[in-house]
Amino acid sequence: MKYIDKEAHLQAGRDITDQYLDTACKVDDGNENYHYQNVDYDGSFGKSGAKDAMAQLALDSQGNLCCYCMRDLHLQNQDVTLEHIIPQSSDVAKFNYYIGLNVSPLTADNVMRTGDFTGVQNIKVPPRPHTVTFENLVASCDGTFPDKTGSSQCCNHKRGNDDIFPLFYVVTVGNDITYTEDGSMQPNAQCAHHAEYRVTIEKARLNCANLQDIRRLWHLFAGERMETLVSCLADKDMRWVLLMQVLYHDAGLMAQDARIQTKFMKNDYWKTFLMYHWFHQKI
Repeated sequence: MKYIDKEAHLQAGRDITDQYLDTACKVDDGNENYHYQNVDYDGSFGKSGAKDAMAQLALDSQGNLCCYCMRDLHLQNQDVTLEHIIPQSSDVAKFNYYIGLNVSPLTADNVMRTGDFTGVQNIKVPPRPHTVTFENLVASCDGTFPDKTGSSQCCNHKRGNDDIFPLFYVVTVGNDITYTEDGSMQPNAQCAHHAEYRVTIEKARLNCANLQDIRRLWHLFAGERMETLVSCLADKDMRWVLLMQVLYHDAGLMAQDARIQTKFMKNDYWKTFLMYHWFHQKI
């Protein structure tokens, strides 16, 4: 897991939101009064081009990596979704829960519930409405794998509107998370948000079988050159040899290794495996 530092891109993100609000949502009531209406992430925000611009900025701030699973979203033209950390449909209680976490930049100074924002006349920004502000938006993969089954999905679409803890906004998250030899993702017992991390991992299904298998392979190939792993995409014989060299050495993981052998001899799965190159020599 990688910390997302938005500082260098915050102003650009705020500019995208402000331009959208002023051009698509601001209504002059006369007598120097105004209000904002119809702040619509799924409608005018997308039609105005602001959503695409925000998605690209989020990718830039994340190094093109999915906020949850570390898939490279720049490779193979991966579908990118914008994840609302505070869900779009949040009521006051849910919104206050997230603001109460006091995780920067997701603070009351920066973000306001959209329904409340549009109800205030002559409101000044910041704060900005939560459904269209950069602080509340991160880039996620679409959570699918080549088998296309629901049980293998993860990340944004699998989380839905369930409550999570924005662990990617915690500076120490890289040290707070451990990836074990079988590829599972676990919060370290001593980290301050151990319980919240565990819930988030479960809600986003970051320990689904496909992710565990991919991370186990990166663990096994930690000493292998990336150039060799990439060349295996076109050379299945080499891929077979490499897999047989690293699999079936742990008696407790034989079933998983058999699954990995079958799965990753398929080209589409090997392509997906390579999209997770962030894990090379990290686990």
